Amino acid sequence: MMQQLMNRFGGHSIILGKGKASNARLPEDQSMDNLLENYAKEIIPNHFMVSTYDAKPAWMGSYKALPNEAVSPRAEKLGRLEHIFNEMLMQDTASVFTDLYLTTLRYKNVYLTYIRTIKEDWFEDYLFDYEMTYDLVLMLFIRGEDLECRLSKNQASLIKLLLINLYKMGATGDSYIQFKPSRTPLGKNLPEDIDSILKNSLERMDSDEALATALKRL
Repeated sequence: MMQQLMNRFGGHSIILGKGKASNARLPEDQSMDNLLENYAKEIIPNHFMVSTYDAKPAWMGSYKALPNEAVSPRAEKLGRLEHIFNEMLMQDTASVFTDLYLTTLRYKNVYLTYIRTIKEDWFEDYLFDYEMTYDLVLMLFIRGEDLECRLSKNQASLIKLLLINLYKMGATGDSYIQFKPSRTPLGKNLPEDIDSILKNSLERMDSDEALATALKRL
């Protein structure tokens, strides 16, 4: 059970009563097309989100290696987040590093995010059987005829996708420490002050409404 929670949340805030426990609210047809058409939440106009922090579709699971399929090319690393490790069994505060990877799924404007929290030596004291996996935690559909679908060229959409991810992961307020972009084309498309942008945006973000307000400002 704990490994399953860790796979989903990667050491982020575990909210009881959400996720796996809320799968009853998922449609019987959990295909990508049906989820985007009938289930995904429109967080701001033309941005539709499916997050495993709300409910976990059957196919949005954990992988030992990043998938590399024709309908979903191997994901590219966006960067590394340092954040507070929120785990139910711990009484002391500790920080960990989580890597974020992005790719597309079937359509050029449907994006997936995988996270992988790096295993620390002290994990053995709390989660001795924890295994590092790539966890598919977010699917985002951005609709628009004039959209530049390549995130390595579309800085505004890339920042929006990153901000949504960190909010859903619970890396808000004091839980957010630092974000460092990778040296991939994705990471290089982020602005030099991305850490400050994220920190300021996430400092008081405590609701979907606050997220939507921040996204509209980008």
